[in-house]
Amino acid sequence: MASLTTGRKRLKKERAGIYFDILCGITSAIIALSAIIFVVIVKGIYSIGWFAAGLTFWIFYLIFSFFLMGVGIYTWYKEKNYDKYGPRKDLKAPIM
Repeated sequence: MASLTTGRKRLKKERAGIYFDILCGITSAIIALSAIIFVVIVKGIYSIGWFAAGLTFWIFYLIFSFFLMGVGIYTWYKEKNYDKYGPRKDLKAPIM
């Protein structure tokens, strides 16, 4: 019975990690998109160098957020299809 409860706790922690990855990715994407829109529309382009540096940073931050969401979705998919990736049997040497 003790191993069953530890297995449930482990699964619960993994699910929390999946949800954390997805929520962090969504939050990061919202921050990146709003920062890009704020800089372009509200502030305007005063110096092309600073604008390019800032835009590059926020675009990489957006790519990072998509990566976080992808990790969360991938681990969720692996959790749903757990039986496909089960442990294989150990091979034994033939008896001669």
